[in-house]
Amino acid sequence: MSWQDTVRKELATADAARARGNEGMARVCARRAAGWAIKAHLGEAGVNLDTNSVIEHFRHMLAQDDTQAELRLLLEHLRMPKLRPNLEEDSFFPEDIDLIAEARQVIGMLFPGEGF
Repeated sequence: MSWQDTVRKELATADAARARGNEGMARVCARRAAGWAIKAHLGEAGVNLDTNSVIEHFRHMLAQDDTQAELRLLLEHLRMPKLRPNLEEDSFFPEDIDLIAEARQVIGMLFPGEGF
């Protein structure tokens, strides 16, 4: 299965989970979709982290000095709460953050012509 198919499947699963009222699963799938796109993007740049860990791909992108500010903000929203220094305060997202929409933005920024 191509990375595009995997990303589309994760986004469809995220949308379905949200429709069922399972926002936790929707967020998980949104993160995975963004992670697969980041992995593909890094691969095209010749970077192979030798892991399928979404966490490691997010960390790598956030550690790069050339990551755009807008992309950095989206990645901060999408990354797992346990990556943050103070888990207790950062375990909840503000209600106005839509991780599915933000995952689509990340994917669109990395692959503008793909139509996610």
